[in-house]
Amino acid sequence: MENKYKQKLSQITIKILSAYTYWNNIMRHIPKMRRYSIGVKIDIGFSDLIELVSTAQFSTGILRKESLARAIIKNDVLKFLLFALHELHGIEIKHFLTISTQLEEIGSMLYGWKQQTTKQLEKLPEYKT
Repeated sequence: MENKYKQKLSQITIKILSAYTYWNNIMRHIPKMRRYSIGVKIDIGFSDLIELVSTAQFSTGILRKESLARAIIKNDVLKFLLFALHELHGIEIKHFLTISTQLEEIGSMLYGWKQQTTKQLEKLPEYKT
């Protein structure tokens, strides 16, 4: 991706893009049976994660918090599916560890963002948990 476009993306979006690019490069090496079952599910999971983060970026208040909560869940599901794929001998350990580390970083960023959003909401008088 050209730098001028990358500069317009948030840090979390760049991390997700990096993880997805890595996934896309290893996906073609996954055995067909796994690639067209769990591999497709992982690919869709990345698309959903990007959509949820984009929704959160352009939302405020409760909708942002809900989008972030769903993104955290989606990220955790992705980590589990990748673990399952590794256990089914669909990807090598080095690929699993690389992409899992990236997803861990994304999860930490999402959790921090959600916590920050929650604190901002708690300051509002009309907000009730």
